[in-house]
Amino acid sequence: MIIVPVEKQIDWRRPPLVLIALVVINVLVYAFYQTGDNDKITRAIEYYQQHEMLDVEWRAYKAYARDKELPWEINKRNQYIVYYMVTDLNFDRFMSGKGEQFIPKTKRQSWRSKRDQLEAISSQISGNAFGFHSKQISLVQLITSQFLHGDIQHLLGNMVFLILVGFAVEAALGRGVFLAYYLISGIGSALLYAAMAPVGGGSLIGASGSISGVMAMYVVLFGFRKIQFFYWVVVVTGYFRAAAILMLPVYLLKEIHSYVTMDGSNIAFTAHIGGFITGAALVWLTRELRADVIDDDYLDNKPEALDRTSLAIQRIYDQMGQCEFAKAWEMLKPIKQSNQNRMDVIELEFNLVRAHHPQKVKEYLIHRMDKPANSTNVVTAQIQHWRSLNDKEIANISIAKHKGVLEGALELGHIQVAEEVFRHLRTADVDPMTLAVLARRLSTFCQGTNNQNKSDKYGALAQELASSNFNSNQEVNS
Repeated sequence: MIIVPVEKQIDWRRPPLVLIALVVINVLVYAFYQTGDNDKITRAIEYYQQHEMLDVEWRAYKAYARDKELPWEINKRNQYIVYYMVTDLNFDRFMSGKGEQFIPKTKRQSWRSKRDQLEAISSQISGNAFGFHSKQISLVQLITSQFLHGDIQHLLGNMVFLILVGFAVEAALGRGVFLAYYLISGIGSALLYAAMAPVGGGSLIGASGSISGVMAMYVVLFGFRKIQFFYWVVVVTGYFRAAAILMLPVYLLKEIHSYVTMDGSNIAFTAHIGGFITGAALVWLTRELRADVIDDDYLDNKPEALDRTSLAIQRIYDQMGQCEFAKAWEMLKPIKQSNQNRMDVIELEFNLVRAHHPQKVKEYLIHRMDKPANSTNVVTAQIQHWRSLNDKEIANISIAKHKGVLEGALELGHIQVAEEVFRHLRTADVDPMTLAVLARRLSTFCQGTNNQNKSDKYGALAQELASSNFNSNQEVNS
């Protein structure tokens, strides 16, 4: 379940410079620093295996595992066991303090030399070097850990949420206060994480705690003002309006529930909770002590430049948020009549069909295949549905609708789907000129994506089809 406030739009007359800087720094750190981590981990594992340290340290690791109650299988045959031993910074500390008592005296000197070399290699891994370690708190790492991420999905997910909520908080608090509160929220999230003493070692990395703080700042800033939220529950999406502050306990309870029920997860739910609490407390204290810092004029402004149709769309989403689907459907009808080719109206209609008439979704997707103004969600669903059809079902779809799927696939960059549709059209009774136009469209797309071989292939095919159409017309005329 995802619930995100979407009340405001970015005002480029006062651009969110701090937000942009934070996103850029996070991306650059990952792209130019963290991408080397895999090589460093591989070097450490190879060193560990090459010097047969698993057998030497196995008794020590079993003792460490019993002490820490590690959540993974302690078995030499576990294919990941060497990875765990090499990357667990707490095990490094255990070996530095108690390791010698588990190593035979005749091997201690050689082992210590190898262990020092291993730790020198593993200490270069970004999470070890600049991540936050709950057993060894460092002010520097409290900050640097906020700009590290585990993988590209972790980075992109965090940056999307930061962009969605960060610009409004920056506009309401001002750049300097926003930056300070962002970093303090990250520190608060890490300290609660440390206080809860997670098992399993490792380090805390990521902007999630800071962003949780920004989410809390957003809803506390708006307080009891009713604002718009976007929600996504499984396959159902939509909008609703509610008092902003009501979402704070929802966010907290969701993270607490996840912490209690998802035992063994590598997601730091306690860090999210710490971020929420810190961000909310900072804005509350600001309201109490320095209310002049907060730009309430900005918070009170209605969404910018909303026309009547946009306001009507919001009201319909409000009804959907209350599960009043039949009422929402009736409200949509007059709007659809006067805005047949408006993309946000089509998106609303699609969401409403999924919620109110799920049995008609496939029929709706086919109906709109040859219609303009389909949103990205509609086109994506159409492509997925088209690919699920068998040959007989595909044959029942008109040529115009096939062309619509092909164009939609190219708009979203799905060249393979577009090629599949084109192949089906070539086996159908389609005039050569129509095929020539579509082949030229495929050629142009491939050229734009630097796929010259395919561009040439479809360009030649377009010429061939156009020529055959011309020759056929000549024979008929003669």
